[in-house]
Amino acid sequence: MHLKKASSASPIIMTPDVRKRRTPEVTVSWEYFGGGNLSDWQSLMEHLGFVEQFTSKNQCRRALVPVWVNIVDFLEDVAAGREPHRFDDEFQLRKYTRKTKKFYPKKKVPKGSPLRGLFANLVNAKGR
Repeated sequence: MHLKKASSASPIIMTPDVRKRRTPEVTVSWEYFGGGNLSDWQSLMEHLGFVEQFTSKNQCRRALVPVWVNIVDFLEDVAAGREPHRFDDEFQLRKYTRKTKKFYPKKKVPKGSPLRGLFANLVNAKGR
């Protein structure tokens, strides 16, 4: 916390530090950030543990609907050659992500990238 003095006559006011969210320092192949061709999507599906062969991006998108992974952990696991942890539902993913503060900034991922298919509404979800 920073100490901020409003004036010489007023007391010291405590204000919280403004924390900047940093993009996680995760290095993996650029395939998830590319233009989003079918081979990029197929690679994503393989890293998520799917054994099926997907013949279109739409098939991949449909298969991702019930998939809940933390993107920061996913990228770290792929880089380390580990199988990514998959959560049972969005609630568990939200709870974990908030607790660990492992949010991946959506604006850092180009539109059309396969990685965008993994984003979930973790901040503004109602009722939990």
